[in-house]
Amino acid sequence: MSTNRTAHEWSKETLFIKAQRYAETMLEKDHTDWEFGFWSALTLEILVRASLANISPALVADGKDWNNILYAIGTDPNQPKFNPKSADISELLKRSENVFPNFTREMLNFSVSHINKRNSELHSGAVPFEGIGSSSWLPIFYSVCKVLVTEIGESLETLLGIEIAKEAEAHIVALGDESAKSVKGTINAHKTIWNEKTTEEKKKLSKQAETLSTRHHGHRVNCPSCNSVALVHGSSSGAPKTTVDEDGIIEKQTMLPANFECIACGLKIAGYSKLVACGLGDTYVSTSQYDAVEYFEIDIEEEIRGMMYEDNNEP
Repeated sequence: MSTNRTAHEWSKETLFIKAQRYAETMLEKDHTDWEFGFWSALTLEILVRASLANISPALVADGKDWNNILYAIGTDPNQPKFNPKSADISELLKRSENVFPNFTREMLNFSVSHINKRNSELHSGAVPFEGIGSSSWLPIFYSVCKVLVTEIGESLETLLGIEIAKEAEAHIVALGDESAKSVKGTINAHKTIWNEKTTEEKKKLSKQAETLSTRHHGHRVNCPSCNSVALVHGSSSGAPKTTVDEDGIIEKQTMLPANFECIACGLKIAGYSKLVACGLGDTYVSTSQYDAVEYFEIDIEEEIRGMMYEDNNEP
């Protein structure tokens, strides 16, 4: 009989620690990186297991063999060559829907789909996390995480850290903002005006927009009204990631979209919720490159003066 419940591999404590580890690895990746989505799926699966184990580790066990349930409650089954087996994640997700009142059918469907992408990544030549915009899954991912950590008695802060938890809350609010969907009417109104212009007017305005919409000033996207090149501006999300190579120092900063502007048709959209509602809410990465002098703000002339007047004759 096991007396150290926290050491059990199916306990809420050990599973939540693993979910934290997976979440940490996920957050080391850029939102545009396929590994960000991949590690999010692993985090989600372990979080589902941890939330059920918080009620009882027996809920994690594969019920097809009652020895697994014995193992889950801390008893070593008297069976030769016994290897404990937990239930498949598809079964655990169904249990979650039945056990947790706030785990909705929409959350169930998303979780099944997201974790199936993980299975496809591991067991086929497909690349299901490649090229998926974050706004299509990140808000509901964080919503599911919030429900599950709440059931455990934890929080998004303990899973993700304080700063990322604030970002997650913004995603969750955006997902539930029904008023944001009214932006589609604004888009259609601009589209109607655009379609009334002549072909020459459209070409001229689109060309002008492409010239003025440079990456230096924002993230380039296609306008949902006129399909011209336009810009999304955002605010920094999380700490920047810095790497050093032979060309200098590269700093990458994940950006959360805040507003959109199209020079060609005049469409403007403000607010993350509205951007998510019209498919412009994907986080993006702003990349800056520096040389060492610029990055560390080294005053070369001051350094030279210091070398010239350095006293090397101290006793």
